[in-house]
Amino acid sequence: MKPSTKWSQCIYHLTLIVLSVFFSLPFLWMISTSFKADDEIIHDPMVWIPELPLKVTSSPYLDFESHPPHWRKPPQFNDQKWESMQVELKAGIEKRVEEIFESREWSRPKFRMEPSQFVLAMADIADHVYGSVNPRISPTTWTSEDAIAEIVEKVTLADVEEAWRRYYRSLEIGSIHLRNEASVNIGLTPAPDDSRTPYDFSNSESLLVAERRIALASPDEPLDQLMVRVKGDASFHKLSAELEWEGETFKTENPIHLSSGNYKDVFWKFTEQKRYDIEHLTFTKMEGETSGAGRGEAVIRFFLEKTPYPEVLWERLSDSYREVFLWVPYGTYMWVTTKLTFLNIVGQLFACSLVAFAFAKLKFPGRNILFVLMLSTMMLPPQVTMVPQFVLFSKMGTYNTLFPLYILSFAGAPFFIFLMRQFYKTIPEDLTEAAKIDGCNFFQLYWQIMLPLVKPALAAIAIFQFQATWNEFIQPLIYIADTDKTPISVGLFLFRQSHGGLTSGGGMWSELMAASALMTLPVILLFFFTQRYFIQGVTLTGLKG
Repeated sequence: MKPSTKWSQCIYHLTLIVLSVFFSLPFLWMISTSFKADDEIIHDPMVWIPELPLKVTSSPYLDFESHPPHWRKPPQFNDQKWESMQVELKAGIEKRVEEIFESREWSRPKFRMEPSQFVLAMADIADHVYGSVNPRISPTTWTSEDAIAEIVEKVTLADVEEAWRRYYRSLEIGSIHLRNEASVNIGLTPAPDDSRTPYDFSNSESLLVAERRIALASPDEPLDQLMVRVKGDASFHKLSAELEWEGETFKTENPIHLSSGNYKDVFWKFTEQKRYDIEHLTFTKMEGETSGAGRGEAVIRFFLEKTPYPEVLWERLSDSYREVFLWVPYGTYMWVTTKLTFLNIVGQLFACSLVAFAFAKLKFPGRNILFVLMLSTMMLPPQVTMVPQFVLFSKMGTYNTLFPLYILSFAGAPFFIFLMRQFYKTIPEDLTEAAKIDGCNFFQLYWQIMLPLVKPALAAIAIFQFQATWNEFIQPLIYIADTDKTPISVGLFLFRQSHGGLTSGGGMWSELMAASALMTLPVILLFFFTQRYFIQGVTLTGLKG
């Protein structure tokens, strides 16, 4: 082989690899986002690779910023001026932050090692504080002579405390509410002045981290639920509770993982978690154990169990995917989509192969005219027939059923029929004549002779139809009203509406990306495992006829 030929092949393959990686970036970004924590999704600059959780054995602890945020440049400054001012501004903010931390305004008592750890995290705290202050800076402030001093004065105690809580991770157990069936408080203990709960797993794998006694305002009223304000420390350790009430002891059936560093309300109830209900943990009665709580009071103890690091990794990386199945009937969506895909593929393969066989191998009057008429329907936009079809299926009583979503496949598709006809044309007429001489009728000729020879074309049609049905959105949105009949394309849209921030005001973006990845993955796997049949079916179709 000539050197020039080798170089051309290398360039050719390198180009294919680069293009493959380039076009895979959206999918890789979606997979990556499905594994990210909330603060990594809204981070500036963008975080491409999710950060692995730390091995936490004691709390509080420092969680340094792995991806320092950008200091947003004001539009009035050029790069050179902003670079010189940024150094002075950062020094001024750090000095102001230190003054606030050492002042009497600081709302919490400091642990022994907290001041030294605060100094270590100063750069990260200043970055976070600037991000909080920046929206409050007016354009006139940037252009004033004492711009740095005015900006530094805008730094408040709340800004510094918020930043410190972000990097100085700690478990906090705040207020506890005892509620009846109407969710009305019958007992309440407010959060202590310092709700931080330190722990250290050096000597034990399980710790009692807090105990609270709560007086009941209505001792005779039955207790239905317990709500606790908890701030996790992103350690993924397991928090459980034990309740003593009315002479009996109850313990949580399953613990909660401290996966987030944000405040959240954790609910415990005496009933099992219902699907798609507000997430809560379940109390179970401990037989043979009596309560030490007196009349008209409840005692609550919180236990923390160490989580092995492999389990921490699993909980961290699978969290978004488990949340998807918790909040929406994703399994039902997948089953409905699989069923529709199977019916559509079967219908298209049977109808298109049979009609194409008639156009390719049977001779009858008007064959070419009918073939042209069939191809001409490809020029008719689907939007034109959408309303008449809907009226027809509604009068047939098939609205809110799967029937309209697959029955038309048993009538074939013009493009697939054309594809099959071209493939049939590549089969020699001598073979069909020999089969007729051996006594085959037309259906035997189709079923026993022709179909085994056109498997590549059938595989190509199956792949095309799989992609079309799996991604179909408009038709299910029009015809289906019940959740248990909704395919995955519409289900993903409903999930985005309720949890993705369109109408909810929330932002379960990692869960949304996990749901999208689950929808996309089957199509990608199908192509990888069947691309040989797909390419063979498309290329052989054009050899003849």
